[in-house]
Amino acid sequence: MPIAQEFLDTPAKTYLFAYPLNRTYAPFLHNTITRLVGVPRVYSKLESTDWDMFLNLCQADDFGGSAVSMPNKVTACTKLDGLTPEGKEIGACNTVLIRKDAAGKRQLIGHNTDSVGVKESMLRADDSHLKSGKTAPGMIFGAGGASRAAVYALNKWMNCNPIYVVNRDDAEVDALIADFKNNATESFNPEMIHIKTVEQAKSLAAPVYIVSAVPAFPPTSDSEKLARKIIEEIFAKPEKGVILEMCYFPHPWTDLAQIAQDAGWNVVTGEQAMIWQGIEQQKLWLNCEETDFPLDQIFAIVKEQLASDAKTGNEPPVA
Repeated sequence: MPIAQEFLDTPAKTYLFAYPLNRTYAPFLHNTITRLVGVPRVYSKLESTDWDMFLNLCQADDFGGSAVSMPNKVTACTKLDGLTPEGKEIGACNTVLIRKDAAGKRQLIGHNTDSVGVKESMLRADDSHLKSGKTAPGMIFGAGGASRAAVYALNKWMNCNPIYVVNRDDAEVDALIADFKNNATESFNPEMIHIKTVEQAKSLAAPVYIVSAVPAFPPTSDSEKLARKIIEEIFAKPEKGVILEMCYFPHPWTDLAQIAQDAGWNVVTGEQAMIWQGIEQQKLWLNCEETDFPLDQIFAIVKEQLASDAKTGNEPPVA
């Protein structure tokens, strides 16, 4: 459906509630989207962990919704009035939606669009596995905040099971797996396999999709070097697939992306997922469809800005 006139006529404010907020392209992305479609909205950083302040802000007449990032994503699940099925099953929310209850009272609903960013960016690169109707392993590299949405996307929408996990910190993996087990539902209960050694990696079937959600730093510690060797063993398997390299700072093309490409994998860079999840947020805030946005123009503008900032070292602009 087209963007309603009320959104085109009424100024509003949206936010990114997180701390700290360094090198984020969210304001630039969202302000670019609303500028291109002619919606009078301003998206601003809200660098804080103060939930009382944030929830009070959400009651303002001109509040149009909010994004949420670390360390507030998990806490959001207990602070808002309700959760969508995605927010509940992932156990983290990156989006606050405004809804009305039966009495017309404003309700703040937590949702997660990070999973949509993973799904859309990877399936648009290669959806042949999904179309095959078969189930095959997926994999995440890293066990931090972004991994929750990646597991959900791989298992719920991309026909991946089991989900392999590779990470430098065993305790993080144990906590992630335990959390998913404790919050399993009939519709979402992924089998999770923690790959701890190169030998174990050799014995497992190749994944069709990999999501890497670790910083783009060279491995230095023994645990980091082991994790890198494990994923290189996965890359070396004869069967190749698609890898989403979530890290796009300081440059979308990382050392890991190059290693994967050299091994024959199809690499999707992280800004693709970032843009798709932001488009999903705007769809929900503006109650419209993907076709209401000039997608090619949005992607081109963000890509150009990323390339420029990678060369200059400048902070991302806000608009």
